[in-house]
Order: sequence, then C-alpha cells, then structure tokens
Amino acid sequence: MSEPPVGPILSIDTASDSVTFAIELNGALLAQHNWQVETTVSRELLGELDAFLQRTAIARDSFVALAICVGPGGYGGLRAGISTAQGMALALDVPLAAIHRLEADAWPHLRTAQTAQPVVAVHNAGRPGLAWAAYACPADGSTPAYLVEPSITTFDECVTQAPAGAIWCGELIEELLVARQDHNREGDETRDITETTRAASMLELARAQQAYEDPASADAVYLRPPHITRPK
Repeated sequence: MSEPPVGPILSIDTASDSVTFAIELNGALLAQHNWQVETTVSRELLGELDAFLQRTAIARDSFVALAICVGPGGYGGLRAGISTAQGMALALDVPLAAIHRLEADAWPHLRTAQTAQPVVAVHNAGRPGLAWAAYACPADGSTPAYLVEPSITTFDECVTQAPAGAIWCGELIEELLVARQDHNREGDETRDITETTRAASMLELARAQQAYEDPASADAVYLRPPHITRPK
C-alpha cells in the first residue's frame, strides 16, 4: 500500500442506482455529485462523468489517482464502475484504490460516534436478505475495524447479532426497523443520510488506508455469488 500522489483524485461509486462521484485535491474535497440511474449504469456513466468534469473544469487526464467502490452491490453497476475506473487508471498510468461499500457508508458516522460506539452499515440485498457489517473506529481515528464482518443474513439475524448501542446507517428499510423494534433495541441510534456522498467518504478512506495500488488488483466484492456466476 502507498500514499496517494499529490494532485486531484477522482472517486466513482456505482454500487447502487444512486451513483456518486467526488474529487479531492491534497485531502480537501473539491466537488461531489450524485444522480439516480434511469436505465443502466453502463449506459449513463460516462456521460454523467463527462458532465461532472466539465462543471468542475477538471480535465480527465489531470487525475493522479482514482478510487472505486467495489461493493457489495448490484452486479451490472459494480462491473461498469470498476471497468471504467480501471480503464481510466491504466490509460493515465495512475494507482487505483478499491473501497468497500459498507465501510464507506459507516465512515462518516464513525468519525462522529461517541467513544467505542459501534456503527452498523446495511444495504438491502433483496431476496437473500440484508447485507451488513459492524465497525468500530480505533482511538487514533484511523481506519475502521470489524466488530462483525460483512455478510448477508435475515433481518432478525442481523438485529440479534449486531452489537448493542450501535449507530445504524445505510439502507434502513422498513423491515429492518420493525425487526429492531421487535427485539427491543432501544439503545440503538438511527442516522439519516449525510450530506457527504459515498464517493467523498471513499476518498477519505483511501487516504486513511493508504489503499492506492495497481488498478488490475481491483475486483468486485460479492457477499453471495451473483446469479450470473453461480453453477447450474
């Protein structure tokens, strides 16, 4: 692992239908953007990215590093984002940081949590259940540490396995909130979506984790094999 070079860095997050971009310069956030996919990520991504770069007046060939969300998330969206980021990084001969979605969702809340307060990040995995993980932020404010490693479980399993007194963030759908009530988790806290996009959090994590590496090493994270890759 190595620290990012000096200069503008772009992050791309295509883990869900709410796609986000962010740009930082030497650790300071310059711009961020999100939009809701109407057709497919692969069809809309490059057009939205070009429009974002035009608004920020930053040329595509000026980036000294990139960051990409590697999931978990939707198969098509993740593949489109990863291949786009890898292609840009290879063409520019710059490093690429691969960032976990749940860590990026938890990060803004870990930074504002009370001492030793855990954070549970979740996203709706559809029929398989709920994708989630629990994190703690070390006292020195460095990268998140797992309290419960990422997995896909039922709502009840998530609620019973998650640490007590946690901050919950991410896709807090109704079924999960009901399950928390059923299990009397009164000490938990629910956080609304922050003004910081996932792409912006990814840049902070990439810097904290010194995660900039060979672009070829980035690969999608699936907590359960997608249907397209499962053996028949």
